[in-house]
Amino acid sequence: MAQNKTIGIIGLGDMGGNIAQSLHNKGYSLFVYDRNSEKYNAFNHLNNVQFFNSIDDLSSKINELETRIIWMMLPAGAVTNSIVESLSKILRKETILIDGSNSVYDESKKNGTLMKTKGLFYLDVGCAGGPSDLKNGVALMVGGDKIAFEMAKDVFATVSGNGTYGYVGPSGAGHATKLVHNIVFYSIFPAYAEGVALLNSLKNESEIDMNEALRLLSKSPPITIGIMDAIVELFKNNKLPENAPEIKISEMVKSGSKKAELLGFKMGVTNAILSAYNSMPDMAKRIYIGAKKIITGH
Repeated sequence: MAQNKTIGIIGLGDMGGNIAQSLHNKGYSLFVYDRNSEKYNAFNHLNNVQFFNSIDDLSSKINELETRIIWMMLPAGAVTNSIVESLSKILRKETILIDGSNSVYDESKKNGTLMKTKGLFYLDVGCAGGPSDLKNGVALMVGGDKIAFEMAKDVFATVSGNGTYGYVGPSGAGHATKLVHNIVFYSIFPAYAEGVALLNSLKNESEIDMNEALRLLSKSPPITIGIMDAIVELFKNNKLPENAPEIKISEMVKSGSKKAELLGFKMGVTNAILSAYNSMPDMAKRIYIGAKKIITGH
């Protein structure tokens, strides 16, 4: 199917609204629906944007097109699943439905199966980044029908901006990848916060310039993207260690934790993580040891 640069958008929340804006900025005409019509106000001044009072009305208009793509950006769970079921009954065959929610991947697999039985395409897309990141670039992790991914590539290239996108597998794979992204994010964020809190406590006795110290930390490759780069290299070049040896924590790290307690606060999350190193599954240990060697050389 030829790309006709028209797309339907269901859900104009913070993410959906910015996705719609990004697509419009790159020449897409929009058919949009949100149950809160006040969300249309941000688009009233734009050309090539049509608003609809219902999903049925939007779907009828989409069904008239040669290339039929809808990007759905709704809360995960019952809301998304209900709309997918409704759309499966009214969309013309070979329409592509993109689900950008944070749905549980098992539900995405079910939605993919449902859509396939109706002759429709379903793509579950994990979006790594928030509303403001859409201006600078996000990572889009796409699962579902490979043929639909190929047909919708221009959409993903446009939305990802200066970021990146890719096909990670069949239905459920996109949201499974995003699940891991969220687990990593919410696990490391508290460690960042505790580390900076320690730095803030040390600044007086060590006369630390906090702004400059934080700037340098933010540019430190292992803290920013270096860890994942090393893991990518580990798997790409098949460098996983055969065994999972005991993991040793450096004396410098241990002393930092003790210093925090002397300064009056306990690094609870950090201490819990450090104490749990050797209770990691063997596969996780192998990944850690292998990637650490790539980053540090030892």
